[in-house]
Amino acid sequence: MRPITPEEQSAFDHFGLRQYQIDAVLRVREAYRNGARNVLLCAPTAAGKTRISACVVYLASSRGKQSHFVVDRENLIEQTMRTFDQFKVSHGVVQQKHWRYRPYERAQILSIQTVMRRGWPADPKPDFVVVDEAHTVHEDTKSRLAAGDVRGLGLTATPFTKGLGQIYDALINVETTNRLIEQGALVPYRIFSPSQPNMEGVKVNAGEWEQKEATKRALQVVGDCVAEYIKHGNSQKFICSAITVDHAREIQRQFTAAGIQCVVYTSRETKDECDEIVKEFSKTDSYIRGLITVSKATKGFDVPDVGCVIMCRPLRKSLADHIQLLGRGLRTSAETGKTECIVLDHSGNCERFWAEMNEFFETGAIALDDGTKKPKEVKKKPEAEDVMVKCPHCKALHKARPTCPSCGHEYPRRATTEHVAGTLEEMLAAGLHRRLNADVWPQVCAYARNACPDDFVRARSRAYAMYKQLTGQMAKADFYQTESAPVTPEVRKKLENMDKAYWAATRAKRRKAA
Repeated sequence: MRPITPEEQSAFDHFGLRQYQIDAVLRVREAYRNGARNVLLCAPTAAGKTRISACVVYLASSRGKQSHFVVDRENLIEQTMRTFDQFKVSHGVVQQKHWRYRPYERAQILSIQTVMRRGWPADPKPDFVVVDEAHTVHEDTKSRLAAGDVRGLGLTATPFTKGLGQIYDALINVETTNRLIEQGALVPYRIFSPSQPNMEGVKVNAGEWEQKEATKRALQVVGDCVAEYIKHGNSQKFICSAITVDHAREIQRQFTAAGIQCVVYTSRETKDECDEIVKEFSKTDSYIRGLITVSKATKGFDVPDVGCVIMCRPLRKSLADHIQLLGRGLRTSAETGKTECIVLDHSGNCERFWAEMNEFFETGAIALDDGTKKPKEVKKKPEAEDVMVKCPHCKALHKARPTCPSCGHEYPRRATTEHVAGTLEEMLAAGLHRRLNADVWPQVCAYARNACPDDFVRARSRAYAMYKQLTGQMAKADFYQTESAPVTPEVRKKLENMDKAYWAATRAKRRKAA
């Protein structure tokens, strides 16, 4: 990777970027230099995607480039404007009668709705297009990026949409959810799953359960939602998902009857009503304790002190919607001293998506869907350290361990991991691939770099090959982004023996060929 220029360093200081955010900007730069036209930036909610992209726009403007920043919803224009203003990114807004219409600015913020009605501004022609919430694909942005006369940067927390690989030719994982929780950039979460509707026999429409029957089933557990919030919610602000507006209103009615003030926030409310709701709910001392939504608050909704997420909308296939909703509660809140997010699952989603969610939170996105039809996937057995356990006492969902982290209930020894593997042999025997990737992969990288100090390309190939031979799995981390770790005697012995076997086999082949 090329060195940071003084101009870039000044921008990083100006934006106050964390190290992983700086790395993201540099990796975007390298992707473009290596020939990519459209880059997709994947990062969890609250990882700072808007700040990262604002820095990229700022650098583009300083170099005389024209940028278009396209948001998925009109209400996100104000949110993006606040970020641009905070960091003094000069910009205009392309929207009918908007007070900030400034066509002379190098950076312009547009809503996709405006683009769909009026087309792309023809003058000045952009050099760079940023697409927020890029997992929602619109034909207008797709065709614009496909034209090949601009460079594109997509932003998303959930890059699962079919065909994204046909639009974006490079994928960059900024940081994973689990690493951000470890760093304190996101808060940890606890999941309780006390009740869920029985979805057996509900018809399927476009991959998801039919709304009318699903709502009828979900209404049966609304009373549990209120009771469990009173039990676990600690009077924190909450966001609650619903299937339909009528379902949302019934949830609101039952919460209000219990003396808990909440509002419905859906597409039925006017823009002015929604603005007032968000303004009040954003106050740390707001009288509104809960926001009940169908989908309106699942994207681009930023209220950091939301400490509870209530799931009342059963999802059959949409992992993206599940993760987007959960992400609304993971932001940190210095003002309120928030330390965790409580998830009350009355939909069954956390159990349905358990393996996929934990895999994604640990590794991020591995690849984009290329739009081709795939053979039916065989459901993978979860990693040993990810096996789901449901506490019979408090109904908490958690990874296998001897005791429930929420209530302390002790499980029979056979039901959970009886021994925490520590040595390489123990981790291999237990199938703890996440632990191997975190603990052993950095050691393999160190060994390969030491063996090939002047050839990082060869060192990279060697590291991936040795790790695959050692563990039976491909490493799920970028060689160049992995910091070396001291090689333990146990790992060194294994790698040295692999080297000896490799060279012995190579010499034998040469003798046979001669």
